[in-house]
Amino acid sequence: MSAPDSLRVVALAAQAEMALVRRDTVAGPLLAQAARAADGMPAGHVLAEAARLVRAAPEREAVRQAALSLCRMGLQDAQADLLGGAS
Repeated sequence: MSAPDSLRVVALAAQAEMALVRRDTVAGPLLAQAARAADGMPAGHVLAEAARLVRAAPEREAVRQAALSLCRMGLQDAQADLLGGAS
């Protein structure tokens, strides 16, 4: 994946993470967008699962926390992909 594509996933995952922290209703759509952008990357599966969890039960605190953890994992994967491609 190209550096601009990886950077886009990093930005989208970071936005989704902040939306989850703030308990913002746009967290689900942001996660879905990040997962679509990360399709084919290691982060794609993790972000897709986070988006699925939020879609299933957005009002549950345990779901939000699990999705937040998955989102952070996806963000770390995307950052590693971006930095790995920089060398």
